[in-house]
Amino acid sequence: MMAEALSGEKQLPAVDVLMCAYNYGSYVERALLSALSQEYPEQLLRVIVVDDGSTDDTAAVVSGVARRHPGRVLLISQANGGLRAAMNRALDEATADLVALLDADDVWLPGKTRVQVQALRDEPELGMVFSDMTVVDGQERLVRPSQVGNIGTFPRRALPFLLVQNVATQSSILIRRELVRPLPEGITYSDWWLALCAAELTAVAYLPEKLALYREHGANLTSSVTGAAAVREYRKEIRFHLWTLRHLGIERLSPPEIQQVWQAIELKAQRAAQANGSLIVELVSPEETDPAEAARLRAAAAQAADSGDLHGSLVLLCRALAWNPLAVGSRVELEAAVQTANAAEAEPDPFADASGFVVLVRAEELLADDRMLAGYATAVAGLADVTLAVDASQLAPDQAGRELQELISRLGLEDRDDLDILAVVGERSAAQRFRMRSSASAIYASAVPGEVQPGPPLLSPESVGELAELVRSRQRPAG
Repeated sequence: MMAEALSGEKQLPAVDVLMCAYNYGSYVERALLSALSQEYPEQLLRVIVVDDGSTDDTAAVVSGVARRHPGRVLLISQANGGLRAAMNRALDEATADLVALLDADDVWLPGKTRVQVQALRDEPELGMVFSDMTVVDGQERLVRPSQVGNIGTFPRRALPFLLVQNVATQSSILIRRELVRPLPEGITYSDWWLALCAAELTAVAYLPEKLALYREHGANLTSSVTGAAAVREYRKEIRFHLWTLRHLGIERLSPPEIQQVWQAIELKAQRAAQANGSLIVELVSPEETDPAEAARLRAAAAQAADSGDLHGSLVLLCRALAWNPLAVGSRVELEAAVQTANAAEAEPDPFADASGFVVLVRAEELLADDRMLAGYATAVAGLADVTLAVDASQLAPDQAGRELQELISRLGLEDRDDLDILAVVGERSAAQRFRMRSSASAIYASAVPGEVQPGPPLLSPESVGELAELVRSRQRPAG
């Protein structure tokens, strides 16, 4: 997608380009000028350079460019603290609507900012876009036509994909600033981190155009390293994976996706062993684990499984394994949980025949007090696409059907066309009962606790009159 021009330039967003530089005096001017010469309004694009204690002429070169382009380059010099410290300093300085990353040895093609800004304007649901790049050597001679390679169809729901592998490389990224978070302690991949920040909350898009030159030279080669250097790279990636599984929102992942993420970690461990020439290679030391936290999570996972929350149990087991991947039996336990959760999710949906808004009530409570159904019938009058799902799984099917029909007749509700009642009969597993409760739009009960409970809204006979507004709020278009 190559936009020829940006429409409505007066409303264009500002862009801060973040560059962390260490001893790249021979490349940094070319990188800076490629950003400053973008096909984008000059007053809307600024470059923030953090010189991380370079011992060459990096700072002097940047200063020279800044003098020739007043107001467009901000140079910050600090003692050497590594990539995390430099990137967090740059992020602190960013004030623009959009943030782009540019390595001090890479080169942007002139249309990069224009194309990526247009992509974000065309699709407001996108939080980040990244592109392919052409791989060149230190003299900008072609090495490979594509830096990303064949990644297939990149999903807009990108979190599962990005938890497996990092394809959004530094100089290709443009991200909305409100999604950016500082790099936590121990995180050394700024591009991977920011991509995950975006993917946790929004859609992410890949643009297959080559919008930059990725410079591959002796100082930054990682993909083709072997031996001890390769083991170090795999160890860094595995540490990153473990951190993400401990802290990020993996609750959104399906059981197969959780399985794929862990398999990706194991594949990198296998490759590290191959690079080492021996299966005996330390990739995670005991000092990097927390057996107590892992044990706590495993206990919580067992409680979740007992309540029928098999997906929640799986997530907790995955986090436990990330906190202590050395624990004997934990990997087998995770695999068993994946299979159990998969089987539970394959069970028939009890609400398959329900309308869009589902109010769940226990049959025992509904049958014990006629006023519950009477109050509900009054509250739902005139509303469309609302189903009262009656959980009668604890009663004999014949008994449940007979007593519910008697209740409806006793209240004179047989002819109410707007009263949709679905009886869920037959024995249900704990997982199905949990699924009913968690997927319901609201819960109707004879009494509700005073404190706020997680999950769907709770309604009682005293508050069921609020149902109409609750239904309308769910049906109301967002924004």
